[in-house]
Amino acid sequence: MHISQLEFGQLRLLDALRTKGSVSHAAEALGLTQSAASHSLSRLRRILGDPLFVRAPGGMVPTPRGARIADAARAALATLDEALRDTGSFDPATADRVFRVYMNEVGQMVMLPRLLDHLRRHAPGVALKIGTLPDQQPGTQLENGEVDLAVGHITTLSAGFHQRLLFHEHYVCAVSPDHPSFGAGMTEAAFREARHAVTGTRAMAHRVVEEALLRHGIVRRIGLEAPEFIALPFVIPASDLVVTMPGGLADHLAGTMPLRILPPPVPLPSYEIRMFWHERAHHDAANIWLRNLFVELFRRTPATA
Repeated sequence: MHISQLEFGQLRLLDALRTKGSVSHAAEALGLTQSAASHSLSRLRRILGDPLFVRAPGGMVPTPRGARIADAARAALATLDEALRDTGSFDPATADRVFRVYMNEVGQMVMLPRLLDHLRRHAPGVALKIGTLPDQQPGTQLENGEVDLAVGHITTLSAGFHQRLLFHEHYVCAVSPDHPSFGAGMTEAAFREARHAVTGTRAMAHRVVEEALLRHGIVRRIGLEAPEFIALPFVIPASDLVVTMPGGLADHLAGTMPLRILPPPVPLPSYEIRMFWHERAHHDAANIWLRNLFVELFRRTPATA
């Protein structure tokens, strides 16, 4: 068949069905009656010679061909929406826009307060929707325009993506201010003997900590293993634990809770925090403004890091 046989409303219906998983919910989202949506779906099935969506216990799910066509419809609609919204300029003071950004939990704690404060003062109509980079097909939503930017230590985005270094992050150790083993500061012996708080995932850049310590013959005594890293600093003030953590987060938390920040006992490698965006958004005025804002707020040169 040829694309000329399809109508714009049918593309929107396919996208809505993929998202909502129900004819009635898709119809409601599009402002259609359920009868009209069902009729349109039936016509699509006849034209394409495929059921497209079939009933399942959790709702309607796409057939393999239905999934491919629905995904293509979503990408086409996103491209058209971007073209219609693009005026060639972006005024943050008057803009009414939601930016979607991939950012991990540490980045959220460190960056979001400054971002939101800036938006409140200079771009009151701009909102943020934050998500975490998925393990599977991490670039898909950046490619189709559903996500504007990805920020962090990311090694899974390459072809088709632009990137810019924001800063190098380093590791520090955090302990309770009255921890008896570190009264004279950090020593390798005290670090070896202390109990440590770690995550079970060893996610992202933090795997390099374990590897670097092992190269120095240091095996940490684990006193707490948590599923997520972000909870660890909050348990330190009332414990005898040590947590090795990103310096930016340590600086952020040290102003709000009793933490003593110490250098690690052996050299640990730093890692890069970069922002990534897809080629399709490279010349978009709004995306350019967002990227420049991250540079303005978070770019650190070696002298200031």
